[in-house]
Amino acid sequence: MTTFNRNAITKALSTGIMLMGMIHIAATFTPLIADKLALLPDSAQDAFTYFSLMCGTLLLLGGGLTFSLADKVAEYHFVRKPYVLAIAILTIAGILAACLMPHNPFAWGIFVLTMGLMLVNIIVLRGVL
Repeated sequence: MTTFNRNAITKALSTGIMLMGMIHIAATFTPLIADKLALLPDSAQDAFTYFSLMCGTLLLLGGGLTFSLADKVAEYHFVRKPYVLAIAILTIAGILAACLMPHNPFAWGIFVLTMGLMLVNIIVLRGVL
């Protein structure tokens, strides 16, 4: 796999992860608008909203970071550690999404995207790091 292919695949997977983050953030407000959280106490509603927005933000920012740094990893040594850290955090988020929400197809989508991102970059970066 050449650097060009890794960059193209990484950017495609990162775009998918950012899209999932945007969907997650938008989906946070669906139960709020439909009053489906009205049965929960106010503190639980606040916690649900916070955690849901933070999860979407993690996907959006992590995907954006890997997208923007994909071209720079081979060129700049100091970019490698934050790049790998972002991939590791996204991979953990993907694994936890599938484990904690096994009946949610979006969780499996996040799992596939993050595992693909991790595998593509570990295969190529193994000799670089």
